[in-house]
Amino acid sequence: MIGMRKKYLQLILVIFSLTIFPLGAKADGDRIQELNRKLQERDKVILELLERVETLERRVGIKHIVPEPSEPSPAALEKAKSKEKIAPESPPGVVTVEEGAAERALMRSLTREGALLLPPGTLEIEPKLSYARKEDSTPRLFTSDSQLFAGETDLNTNSLAADLAVRLGLPWDSQLEIGLPYRWVRMESVNKVGSVSTESTSQSGAGFGDLRVGLAKTLLRESLWRPNLVGRVTWDTKSGKLSENGLYLGGGFQEFRGSLTAIKRQDPMVFVGGLSYEYSIEEEQFKPGPTISANFGTFIAMSPETSIRFLISGAYQDESKFSGNEIIGSDRTILSFEVGGSTLLAPGTLLNISVGFGLTNDADDFTITLSLPFRF
Repeated sequence: MIGMRKKYLQLILVIFSLTIFPLGAKADGDRIQELNRKLQERDKVILELLERVETLERRVGIKHIVPEPSEPSPAALEKAKSKEKIAPESPPGVVTVEEGAAERALMRSLTREGALLLPPGTLEIEPKLSYARKEDSTPRLFTSDSQLFAGETDLNTNSLAADLAVRLGLPWDSQLEIGLPYRWVRMESVNKVGSVSTESTSQSGAGFGDLRVGLAKTLLRESLWRPNLVGRVTWDTKSGKLSENGLYLGGGFQEFRGSLTAIKRQDPMVFVGGLSYEYSIEEEQFKPGPTISANFGTFIAMSPETSIRFLISGAYQDESKFSGNEIIGSDRTILSFEVGGSTLLAPGTLLNISVGFGLTNDADDFTITLSLPFRF
């Protein structure tokens, strides 16, 4: 009897053990799942905090590397890798061209102005057409029927210029530049007594200008305090036409020009400034005076596809010489203000238009320029 009771008691203990153990294992599995869920929530919070810290550091220009959390979950690692692919970090202030960024209108406009250079192997061809109008008035004395009249002579000059520029990006942050202009000029002379025109004559001339060859090099990269600086040397050959029918066409002299162009960014604005010096070689006893030029302006990105600019340019040309003697009164002071804009028409194609206004007597009264740079 006692033996039978012991057998029943052992059977009950075995059944109780088999019932309790699965419940304990299930409880342990629930705890593990809960811990994994909490770890994933922790990793998500840490990644969000890292994103906020990196955003604040980029705003103040501080580069700080934060160690990754220990033993992140696979989901957190995958998210971090995808973030690195989308937004790679670059040193502050360095001019970098991300994939697709070269198509932005602001970058294209700065390249066209010579403030930025093309990447190695990139070719850009820019056909350009410009029109200029200049009006001058000179007091004169006229005689008619033995009578003397006070009047004036109006000189109205219209010029149309076509230019083809080619730019090729080279290694070592350099760029080759070639250009060939063609110019057509028409001048009308009108003699007036009071408001009455007494005589009118006109002349016109056309021809190719000097072939120009230049080399540009990035001298400094933009940082937190210094600008991006581009140096440029250009040689204008004397292959162009000097004059026709007494009208100067702008060619026929060898000219050497050196320039520096600096830019400084303050998104969405870019400030641009330049300084250049031009020296001409004497031809047939005539030597144009040296020219010092400067310009300053700002480029504003209205959108990734459109930008506008405001530029003021000035130049002073010293007196020219003939047979070694200075020609009194031949020096010129040119000052103008330009407003322009650029927009992307298609990948690789930029439309540029600008309007200029002369601020001195030696400058053109009005100019309008249209160009269509193509990038390959």
